[in-house]
Amino acid sequence: MPITLNIYGKQHSVDVDPNTPLLWVIREQVGLTGTKYGCGVAQCGSCTVMVEGQAVRSCSYPVSAVGAQKIQTVIKNLKFSESLSRSSFPWSIPGIWRNLFHYW
Repeated sequence: MPITLNIYGKQHSVDVDPNTPLLWVIREQVGLTGTKYGCGVAQCGSCTVMVEGQAVRSCSYPVSAVGAQKIQTVIKNLKFSESLSRSSFPWSIPGIWRNLFHYW
């Protein structure tokens, strides 16, 4: 059964198991590879995405939990923050998220 994701206002229909982690759907099915796999146990923050304005670890967040909520990824959000230095990208994803939250 297809699942429709709303990523940056664009609808993406994917046919995946509802228990598939959101990370793999974003990377493999939608083709947005900026969101990274880190530890796989939701501890390092490399896979963090925003779902309706809330940070979630997409490596452990099932795609079925998203529903029609809006999704944003950290990599695309970097384009909107001029305050981040290029030296911090992409080496410290949790640090980048801290900087982004500071300006939201």
